[in-house]
Amino acid sequence: MKTKFQFLTLIATIFYLSINIEKVSAQWVSSGPDGGYVKCMTKSGNNIYAATGFFWLSSPGFYKSEDNGGSWTSVSSSSLPVDIRAIANFGNSLFLGTGSGIYRSDDNGLTWIEKNNGFPHGDKWINHLAISGNTIFAAGTNEGILRSTDNGEHWTVVNSGLTDTYLYSLTASETAVFAGTGDQMLGVFRSMDNGNSWQQVKNGMSYYDNGIWLTAYAPMITSLAFIGSDLYAGTDESQGIWKTSDNGESWKFTSMETMNYQNFTAISGNGSVVLAGSRDGGGVIKSVDGGTSWSVANNGIDNYGGVTSFLIHGNSFLTGTKGGIYKSENNGNSWSWAGRGILAHNAVYPGFAQIGSTLFFGSQTGGVYRSPDEGNTWLNTNNGLPINEWNLSQLYSNKSALFVWDRVSLDSGNTWEMASIYSPGSTQNGYSGPRWLEHNGFWFTLMFNENTGAYRSSDQGQNWSAVNNGIQDPESAMFFIESLNEMLFLGTSDGLYFSGNNGDFWTKGIFPNLNYWALNGATLTSTGSSEICGLRGGGGIRGIYRTTDQGANWVQVSEFLVHKFIKNGNVLLAAGTNTELVNGELVEIPRIFMSADDGLNWTNISGSIPNVSTISLTGDGINLFISSYEQNNHAIYCSPDNGTSWVNITEGISENSFVSSFFIVNEKIFAATNGNSVWQRNLGDFAPPLQPDQISGIETPCIGSTVHYSVANTEGVNYSWQVPQDWTILSGNGTNSITVYAGNATGIVLVIPSNGFGNGPSQYKLVNPVEAMEVSVVITEDQNNVCEGSFMTFSTFSTNGGTQPTFNWFVNGEAAGDNTPEFVYIPSNGDEILLLFTSSETCTVQNQVESNSITTVVNSIPEVEWLTFEPDSLCINWAPVLLSGASPEGGFYSGDGVSNSIFDPLASGTGSHLITYTYTDTNNCSGVSTKLFIVNSCLGIQEINTEIMVYPNPASEKLNVLLNDGKFILKIELLNQVGSIVFSKENLNVIGQYSIPVSNFPTGIYTLRVSSSNKTFTKSIILH
Repeated sequence: MKTKFQFLTLIATIFYLSINIEKVSAQWVSSGPDGGYVKCMTKSGNNIYAATGFFWLSSPGFYKSEDNGGSWTSVSSSSLPVDIRAIANFGNSLFLGTGSGIYRSDDNGLTWIEKNNGFPHGDKWINHLAISGNTIFAAGTNEGILRSTDNGEHWTVVNSGLTDTYLYSLTASETAVFAGTGDQMLGVFRSMDNGNSWQQVKNGMSYYDNGIWLTAYAPMITSLAFIGSDLYAGTDESQGIWKTSDNGESWKFTSMETMNYQNFTAISGNGSVVLAGSRDGGGVIKSVDGGTSWSVANNGIDNYGGVTSFLIHGNSFLTGTKGGIYKSENNGNSWSWAGRGILAHNAVYPGFAQIGSTLFFGSQTGGVYRSPDEGNTWLNTNNGLPINEWNLSQLYSNKSALFVWDRVSLDSGNTWEMASIYSPGSTQNGYSGPRWLEHNGFWFTLMFNENTGAYRSSDQGQNWSAVNNGIQDPESAMFFIESLNEMLFLGTSDGLYFSGNNGDFWTKGIFPNLNYWALNGATLTSTGSSEICGLRGGGGIRGIYRTTDQGANWVQVSEFLVHKFIKNGNVLLAAGTNTELVNGELVEIPRIFMSADDGLNWTNISGSIPNVSTISLTGDGINLFISSYEQNNHAIYCSPDNGTSWVNITEGISENSFVSSFFIVNEKIFAATNGNSVWQRNLGDFAPPLQPDQISGIETPCIGSTVHYSVANTEGVNYSWQVPQDWTILSGNGTNSITVYAGNATGIVLVIPSNGFGNGPSQYKLVNPVEAMEVSVVITEDQNNVCEGSFMTFSTFSTNGGTQPTFNWFVNGEAAGDNTPEFVYIPSNGDEILLLFTSSETCTVQNQVESNSITTVVNSIPEVEWLTFEPDSLCINWAPVLLSGASPEGGFYSGDGVSNSIFDPLASGTGSHLITYTYTDTNNCSGVSTKLFIVNSCLGIQEINTEIMVYPNPASEKLNVLLNDGKFILKIELLNQVGSIVFSKENLNVIGQYSIPVSNFPTGIYTLRVSSSNKTFTKSIILH
């Protein structure tokens, strides 16, 4: 009874654990927005390849388009190098120039192999690649030109004659290679012998300085490109675009218009147009007259601030910019977006903001993006922002406004204005925060330049007044103004002030160990009963400080250097650095500290997470989230228990993605990356796993057998199995499938799913082991020793076959018959019949089993001959004759008119009669032979019976049959001399005469049979 009670208790517990669980997704998914910094492009066949990444500051990306830029897919590779600077296609290989040398891919970007054999010692950065014939040239490393003639396997420095080895550009034709210099103002160098020697070719070039052309100097050459036979050179420092039409022998300045652009980074063109791209806000310009005049060509490019590259593919131009890829199909007259699928934005910090239900994302090179639907769609909101001239560094918001640079938007990014219209200052030193603080219906700000101090507005920025009452020196109010509950806090160079009356009066708190810069970068938070201040190391001062009297008195509670505070449920967390002894030296280690007692005590909860990204720390009230940075091994971690354990949750996010910040909106968490845009997951992912599906496996296994049980697998889930007490798990515990030895005990097979977030509800299966049964089968035959051509039937008698056994019949080792318990066939002598029988019972000693075998005995049919007999044509009025001549003797004769081996013509009647001789041997097998007898009327073949008339007889064309006395003709048959029916008509129901056409029958004697309702007439007929 006790056992039963425990079992029922377990079942009840399992049921309780199975309810109220929601289904969640499994990994990070890309959220957008499309675009980002495109560094370089190339093409191979019909494919276009693009490398992304904002130099070494962001994660690299590699993308492929198979539809001329219509869409792009990421070519994910763990071997993709960082800091990609140049790309080239050569034969079947792709090459990347990077900050760590040259990499080659022979599988379209899936794997990359470093190819630096022959590189000089020191730096290995490669900024430029060019192809000339069968040779690859690379420029970088401060060592000039490197050359490879074996597909990048070996490299050689080829600098003979190259007097400036710091190169800014590189291009090649089939016969020449050109390199652009800059630091020494030497212009362009050319090699006509595959790089063996170089000559300076700057004839005609000069440097423009304040209205004077300095002919002794050449400008810095930042881009080179052949367009037809013309070579164009773009420059830095607003030195314009130059051109040579004689392979560099002489250069001409194209146009003063090109001096309006600081730096030209890319040049391309065809027979109709020359395109040039600039880096510092100018975008694309074009010339349709060989460079004589130029015009702006940015129509359709909404982010043209940094043009990095051009690519011609078919009839299209593609240009890569700091915001993505654009395409023109009309020689640059207009452009359209061609960056769908490229996810390469480099997030700023803070990377996210939210106003109402709208989410905002800040991209370093793409500007501000807005999503009204939790990351499903994004729209850039850069109208009024200098996105083409500047790169974004921060994105801030308060309850009513967005802030970037010196601009503000009060309508969710639709329009932007100068923030100074609404606020004369900022809430943070250096204008690094929102331009005003909203507190109790007032706006507050700090002015740093003139009329320094704290200011307040009661009319949403229309008017401001100083609120410095109590501050010893208003000019010291230079670090921050912050709101915690009903209190305001002001960080100054001479102390931390607080105000409980909206700034009407400020009181300086007692704060230990302060100096002038101590509060610079300080962070504040509140638990409700205490306020916490974290110092960032300003003025060399660090630590966590706590007050329980709203800022009047502060006490240091930790030496931890604080970058960021967050609250997560009932605990406080601080991210920053801790001074620790490593290899005998004190070093700053990124850590996460936690306080569970209102900020009084703090403990390290970072565990073994390497290189914690402190500013990324985020919590959802239950879980903590943090990223780590380690080259080529960035990761994301989640803790469900306030740091007691950490789970790696990086799965799904793009390779090499470093997450700089997280943001939580409703039930989603968003991750802003450096170079791979935004990713998202459901918060429900970070919970114990769901209850598994039903367990697959046998409910009634055989005692002592090996059986398998399994559930559907969910990646990242561990499965812990339990079996009845005398069962043994042989393998698979921890996975979704186990192999067990089944004992005698009845009970349950139980599985408990778990992951880093705890145990999920279990699943179970009732099992009842049974003893194994012995299966047997016997087959029998209905007869044996049969005659050739006879059927034999085989039947089965089985034990423990179950309800649906399987029958496999075999004849002489070959499969025969159907899956039935009975087998019928015509055997040959000596056939061996066998059955393989499979029981449908699950617990058997042996399955399948083989039946007994039966060997068939089949006797041949005796050979019988009846060659001659005379006479075989008789008259009806002749005497009976004794039949003879058949062999072997001992048989009997049968047929019409035959009795005791005597044939009576009168008894048989006129016509043809097939007489049979049958002989039966000692095996009771019979053989037969036949002979045709013909009985004639011998009256000249004329009618003697008035009941039936047949005429004419003999006949040649038509034979007429007539029954007298109104009888119905029901059936007519005509038989030849061997008894075969050559004509037959049934169901005639004809009264009187019926005609038979006989012209097509061979001549001879035939037998006519005519049937009426009560009699059959037989006549001999002659056809001629």
